[in-house]
Amino acid sequence: MSTIVSYRAHAAVLLQHFGLAPFRQILTPADILGAALASGCAPKRRRVLVPETVVWLMLGVALHTSSMVQGLALAWGWLAASCGVARDRVSEEAFVQARQRLKLGFWRRLWRMLAGKYERRFGAQLLWKGLRLLAVDGTHLDLPNVPTVAAYFGRHRSQKGVSRAPQARLVALCSVLTGFCFDFVFSSPRFSEQLALRHLIRRLRAGDLVLLDRGFFSLCRDT
Repeated sequence: MSTIVSYRAHAAVLLQHFGLAPFRQILTPADILGAALASGCAPKRRRVLVPETVVWLMLGVALHTSSMVQGLALAWGWLAASCGVARDRVSEEAFVQARQRLKLGFWRRLWRMLAGKYERRFGAQLLWKGLRLLAVDGTHLDLPNVPTVAAYFGRHRSQKGVSRAPQARLVALCSVLTGFCFDFVFSSPRFSEQLALRHLIRRLRAGDLVLLDRGFFSLCRDT
């Protein structure tokens, strides 16, 4: 969890000082358009909120978690400076509708594209004695206290009682030496970490060394 917070803070600093330019060199407009075409969610007609615009708006909103309206206003300023969009920002409703048009397959393709670029550039830093050193672990994340979100994800129960806010379980497969996340499962806490690991195992390949804590022992024993 501390790594996620650190990356978020670093991204916010980069955006504040350099805008979107460094990020658009990593995920180029062509990359995002290619993912949209491959997943069948490229716009059929001219729109202000094309997939690339929505991707960077989501980044801005995620970094400004206190308010979607404030996050949109801030992110739209970055877009106006870097992508040549109109100065008049779109409404919150239009943003939500555009976000819903991007299918899950689009985000998966984009994530795997990013992971592939990262490994091609920093592959040597991922290795320990010739092995790609990875770790799997999980954490709980608080979500907005909205009835629909609470109904889907539920509220985490512990010895201290039931959490006030809905919570999700995040189980991630990360590089030990660089912290890069290669894959993850984001689900309701009612699904166990062991079940999430069964999904993440499919991302492993020959030459991977994976560190697990004792909570995953039963899965390793069964498989």
